[in-house]
Amino acid sequence: MNKLLLLFRYLKYRLKAKTRYKVHSQFVFDFINNILRDKKDFTDYSILWEHRNKMADNNDPVETVDFGVGAGKKAYSTKILKLGNIVRLRSLNESRLKLLYRITKFYRPENILEFGTAAGISSTYIKSGNPLSNMITMEGCANLAAKANESFRELGLSNIDITVGNFDNTLKDVLKKIKKLDFVFFDGNHRKEPTLRYFEQCIHFSNENSIFVFDDIHWSKGMESAWEYIKNDRRVSITIDLFWFGIIFFVEGVEKQDFVIRY
Repeated sequence: MNKLLLLFRYLKYRLKAKTRYKVHSQFVFDFINNILRDKKDFTDYSILWEHRNKMADNNDPVETVDFGVGAGKKAYSTKILKLGNIVRLRSLNESRLKLLYRITKFYRPENILEFGTAAGISSTYIKSGNPLSNMITMEGCANLAAKANESFRELGLSNIDITVGNFDNTLKDVLKKIKKLDFVFFDGNHRKEPTLRYFEQCIHFSNENSIFVFDDIHWSKGMESAWEYIKNDRRVSITIDLFWFGIIFFVEGVEKQDFVIRY
């Protein structure tokens, strides 16, 4: 990732981004007030972050398998990494983790799908927002999936099913199993073609209350291109660009609109 190029993209985002006072959509205005600007210090925050930090201090070696962008032009790559390094380098920052928590806490999605479990940090925030949800999280590396499962048990999180394998091979069966998607977090393969492929498969299981969140939409030219394609899809009614996250809704009865919101 070219940091200077990413900075340039961020500056472009800041120039385009609007505050809540310039948003002429009641749905998006409510999203900003109820979720983006929610400053409540939920008890779960400290519990989850403390657990995350404990994992970040864990130096156990983990043999990892990467089917995503880390594999380069190969089908996959393998590396032995310290668990703590994986947590620090691959997990979202605290602000984005809290945002995922607030989204699921406010909208209470029943069926949740996550692409890219890794060590399970994002999973714990997403699931804790609505503990009664049914969640499937997909991970390419069995060893990382095992570490994530340990986290779920330690935190007392149930009804989380980890599916291990290349998403291209596992997604079809996962969608048959879950049947209806209320919340999807795309964070497992930051490349254009796989992102669009998974989006097309998932959208057939969406409903008017579904929320899809895409991570790192400005991470590369390919991801920006994927985000533009998704924004232009007629089945999507509202899109919100928060720079790091792209969020789409399928609300019926509203004019199709795209928003760039300062966050």
